[in-house]
Amino acid sequence: MSSPHDSPAVRPGSRGGRRRSRLAPAMAVAAALAIGTPVEASAAPAVTDLSTEVNPFVGTESEGNAYPGATLPFGMVQLSPDNTNSYGSTSYSKNAGRVWGFSHRHVNSAGCPAAGELLVSPSTTATPTTSRRSTSIQSGSESATAGYYGVTLDNSVKVDLSATTRVGAHRYTFPAGTTSNLSFNTGQTLRTAGASSVSWVDGTTLEGWIDNGGFCSGSEKKSRYYFSATFDRAPLSTGTWDTNGVFAAGRNSSEVAGGNNGFVATFDTTTDRDVEVSVGVSYVSVEGARGNRIAEATADGSRVPFDQIRAKARDAWNAELGRFEITASAEQRKIFYTQLYKTLLSPTIGSDVDGRYTGMDAKTHTADGWNYYQTFSLWDTYRTQATFHALFAKNRASDIVRSMYQARVEGGWFPRWSLGSVETNIMAGDPVSPWIAENFTLGTVPADIADRMWDYLVENATTAPPAGVASVGRQSAAFYLANGHIPFYPEGGGGLGGQFEEYRHGGSATMEFAAADASIGSAAQRLGKTAQAAKFLDRGTNWLKLWNPDVALSGGFKGIVNAVTPEGQFVSVPERTDVTRSGFHEGTPWHYQWMATQDVVGLQQKMGGRDEFVKRLDYYFNQPALESAPGVSPSSWAAGGSTYYTSIGYNPGNEPMMMNPWLYGFVGEPAKTNDVLAANLNRFPNTPGGGVGNDDLGTLAAWYVMASLGIQPVMPGSGIMALNAPKVQGATITLESGEKLRITAAGANEKLPSYIAGVTVNDKVHTAAWVDVDELRNGGRLDFALSGTKAGLDWATARKDWIPSVSAPRKATPVILPGADLTAIAGQEKAIEVARVTFAGAAGIAAGIAAPAAFLVDAAAASPAAAEPITATVSWAGGDPVAAAVTEDNGAWVISSTSTFAAAGTVSGVVSIASAAKTPRFSPALFEPTSANLTVVVTAATVDPPVDPPVDPQVDPPVDSGVTVVPPATGTVKAVSGLADTGLAPTVFSLLFAALAAIAIGSAFVIRRKRANG
Repeated sequence: MSSPHDSPAVRPGSRGGRRRSRLAPAMAVAAALAIGTPVEASAAPAVTDLSTEVNPFVGTESEGNAYPGATLPFGMVQLSPDNTNSYGSTSYSKNAGRVWGFSHRHVNSAGCPAAGELLVSPSTTATPTTSRRSTSIQSGSESATAGYYGVTLDNSVKVDLSATTRVGAHRYTFPAGTTSNLSFNTGQTLRTAGASSVSWVDGTTLEGWIDNGGFCSGSEKKSRYYFSATFDRAPLSTGTWDTNGVFAAGRNSSEVAGGNNGFVATFDTTTDRDVEVSVGVSYVSVEGARGNRIAEATADGSRVPFDQIRAKARDAWNAELGRFEITASAEQRKIFYTQLYKTLLSPTIGSDVDGRYTGMDAKTHTADGWNYYQTFSLWDTYRTQATFHALFAKNRASDIVRSMYQARVEGGWFPRWSLGSVETNIMAGDPVSPWIAENFTLGTVPADIADRMWDYLVENATTAPPAGVASVGRQSAAFYLANGHIPFYPEGGGGLGGQFEEYRHGGSATMEFAAADASIGSAAQRLGKTAQAAKFLDRGTNWLKLWNPDVALSGGFKGIVNAVTPEGQFVSVPERTDVTRSGFHEGTPWHYQWMATQDVVGLQQKMGGRDEFVKRLDYYFNQPALESAPGVSPSSWAAGGSTYYTSIGYNPGNEPMMMNPWLYGFVGEPAKTNDVLAANLNRFPNTPGGGVGNDDLGTLAAWYVMASLGIQPVMPGSGIMALNAPKVQGATITLESGEKLRITAAGANEKLPSYIAGVTVNDKVHTAAWVDVDELRNGGRLDFALSGTKAGLDWATARKDWIPSVSAPRKATPVILPGADLTAIAGQEKAIEVARVTFAGAAGIAAGIAAPAAFLVDAAAASPAAAEPITATVSWAGGDPVAAAVTEDNGAWVISSTSTFAAAGTVSGVVSIASAAKTPRFSPALFEPTSANLTVVVTAATVDPPVDPPVDPQVDPPVDSGVTVVPPATGTVKAVSGLADTGLAPTVFSLLFAALAAIAIGSAFVIRRKRANG
């Protein structure tokens, strides 16, 4: 590659001179300021078979826990080799060089072993395999693409695996001989198998079931996994083994309550060396497994050969992957499509071809016209994958949402982390709430269940589950609502801390609850549920309950989040204290202090202001190291795995820290986001160790793909998509609707940082560091102009362009004061100053600016007055409202109405104002529409007064009655407007208004009195 400092900044793609001309000023500045352009990787030629661009071995080392086997998008079957089941390597290690066999269910890159049902092992020994036994792999023989896995074992058996959605397809090519065995192990899985059964049904069919369960420290509850396998020909002989592990030739069935169990089929491969097996699976019944096999792996009554299944699997993957066309180097294409592949593996289809599935109540239900999905790693996937599916796989996402709804209906409560039909209850917080909120925002909640789904969501976020349901939900709901935090009980102290993740991780769980509540509030605001929005957005600031200002930290900083005891005391521990004692889950307070993207304004205030916030963020990421060695992860970053337990540096691979790089966009330094991302994205090479730990069912993969495209969700439910410099030079994404989202980023650097010099969204210049998801979800165009240096760039640095906070927006309170002159002359047009508007409340005070500033979502987002931050109307004598003019004068908005009154007299009216600030869809208006009453006194046109006759004091003595009422035709009275009882004006301004009114009325009385007394 060439140097990143060779040529000027590169323009984004263009569809014509008109759009290019609008970008010209930004491009000229970028060209003038840039000292060079990014290394522009040569685009690789188009590959027609995208399944070959996928490397399923990526993530099979370095605690990535990926499986390399064959599956279809969201497939029920994941047919893959097994050779380990430790917590550091849950099913397969590429470096192990051996296998036990090939099982049918796997979980994509989770942190704990699970599944692994029906392990098939080939052997050529006189005594077949009856337990897990390692067989070495011939060096260099393994290969895998999307939908296919192949290997040759040291016993000279060649293995080919593929799949349909619900069927695993095997082909074993044995050496010539009469002892070619296939062992079907039902007694050993990757976790804890229970009872199992195998039966030889006819000359070519084996059927049975396995009870299996357990995941992490969660439930050990078992669920039943059914299978129906058919061979392409009859075996030479069969037999079984049971708990004693001894092979019994000629026995055709075996059922055990637990322990070893299995079946062996032996083939004569002297001339026909291939043995093919099709294995249908089901979570409902053996009949369901058989029906799945027949529907997907037979045609015209005959079994579909392996090569045809493999070809269909390739086509299925090409159809999914092909919706993403990218321009990138050959190496970058493999990385991108591999991560894209991983986003399309989970959750998995759980319903049979006839629609039947086993629900969270362990009973059989039917999905009529849609697919039921299961296994939800919600603590992980709500952050990125929910958005990814809703954007790019909307139809599937709607089925996935409907599945979640059914899980609530059938299971009695929303799940937290479900494995099939079993709730494991692992992880802390309330991850289902932001997951659902995000789907509401992106429009993937089916209309027929939307109202009930929303009610369930609110119920889930405000109450603890009833007794008798598996999901623990928000156990601390009552305490949390009353106190604003979750009480911390130590893990080793027994009681609540030993029983519930939520309590032993009270610090991080509080951060999660606050973010979840803000996500509900944001979604509610977008849906027009403003009353609920206000409550939940306010709860989004509950993280403040954890801020301990007295903690001294590395780097000279002070103050951080701490867990809080039931008595309200901070759990003040050293900053590197192990998570089992600090009250935080998979991270230290240093990591969790940043998990308040819903309220970055509040976070800045607690850290001492915007500049101190940036200093702390720079320290956390080690910005000097990033700048001295671009694209390289600093040694201060957590290395991965379990190092987050004591680290205080950025941890790029764990979910609560995933959005940290975009925090710079909240404070006007978006270029630094790209410094961090360049180093982080480089940790995803095309190698078995590629990635930064567990992908967690597609979470990090979705993060990687979206970051590579230049977009990232940073706050569920809000619709905020933060922007960054892409890693691909271009992409065209065909949405399921057929619409296309086009992204251009000419000159994108694949290894070193690129920086944004300018952006257009749908051909309009876009200066903000974020874009609303509505601009993207129905297709559109996103064009980036990139530079190889950040020096001098000012894109998204202006305050109005920062990413906004959403939680507890700082509300302004309008105060409507009387105008300076509420008079008119009959028959004459006049621009009457009817009112003046100022603002009170948190917004004006916190911003430290004079009204009438255009308040945005939060206090610090206030910017100088824009043209028309408020609108106003005036109506006279009950007539229709008419738009009024709004101008600025000495810190107030002046409302004027040009009117003509036909006759003299007193005319009443109403002035109404509303916010005209361009608040995002997730934010409430700055203030509710407000009205005030007003009165104008209209006098007759001036005429010469009649000459009064002389007064005879004896006849007409003066009357000293105090006040003389003068008819409007011969006198002038000034009147003032009166505030309507809107509930918005504070008492102090009501008193002020009353005083002003009294003064004005008193002045009128004096005028009258003087006229009466001559």
